[in-house]
Amino acid sequence: MSRALRILLLGWSGLALIFGIFWVQQGPLSSSAKFAAQGGPTASDEGFALTPQIIEHQVQPGETLEQIAARFGVPVAALVSSNATVLDDLRTVEPGTVLKIVTNGVLHAVKRGQTLTDIARTYGVPLTEILWANRLEDRKYIYPGEEFFIPGAATSPFFTYLQMAGGKKSLFAWPVRGVISSEFGPRIHPISGEPDFHQGIDIEVPEGTDVYAACAGRVIVAGRHSGYGLYIVLEHSTGYRTLYGHLSEIGVYRGQFIEGGQRIARSGNTGNSTGPHLHFEILQYGRPLNPLALLPP
Repeated sequence: MSRALRILLLGWSGLALIFGIFWVQQGPLSSSAKFAAQGGPTASDEGFALTPQIIEHQVQPGETLEQIAARFGVPVAALVSSNATVLDDLRTVEPGTVLKIVTNGVLHAVKRGQTLTDIARTYGVPLTEILWANRLEDRKYIYPGEEFFIPGAATSPFFTYLQMAGGKKSLFAWPVRGVISSEFGPRIHPISGEPDFHQGIDIEVPEGTDVYAACAGRVIVAGRHSGYGLYIVLEHSTGYRTLYGHLSEIGVYRGQFIEGGQRIARSGNTGNSTGPHLHFEILQYGRPLNPLALLPP
């Protein structure tokens, strides 16, 4: 090997050694750099534990909802809420039914016409948390029947609806529970003293009592009326509408989709009223029906 070639090789070796030292000190292998821009969630991070954990359980003969909830360490309300599509009774469950056991939240089945904003408002959970938990940040549309995880929720309006319906699904559930102070039909108006036809029922409850939607639907009126006072009208399927009058507080807005059993207002004494109560009507294609014929016992 010539002297010139040896000098050239030694020079290249020296440059490689210098570059290697610099790479170790300043590059990705250095202790000062390799942790500077790294990250990611860990099990202790806030929100990480709110990812869904779903187990399927087939109901065995003799099992109750209370027993199943206790076995898996979830509230009965959460168990019922996550299985609204397969449950219709709080007291019994058919053997062979497959239930979804969800931790850290509940599952919600999307209704036709329902938006993610509606769902977030229904559960009182920030929309951003629902988007993150279900990886929906890039979704433009949601579809009826899809199930989404609601992080942190322990119950749903469906559980309240079943309670207000006497434990079993029915066409309508009670909006409040109280004494019927005036029934549907002909009567003497309590204020004018004139013959009158009462288009609904009056349910006597203390002012400020929670008022629940008797059926899933959309808010078409949320405002004030000279007779009804503060009132809400919901539109349901098959031409049905329900009206809630003499309210002290309205908790929904026009156009919002409402779940059956969702709190929509508080009872009051506004409008033409002689005392705190809820005026409740059920109409079909504009014709008033006797609510007592459609409500559960």
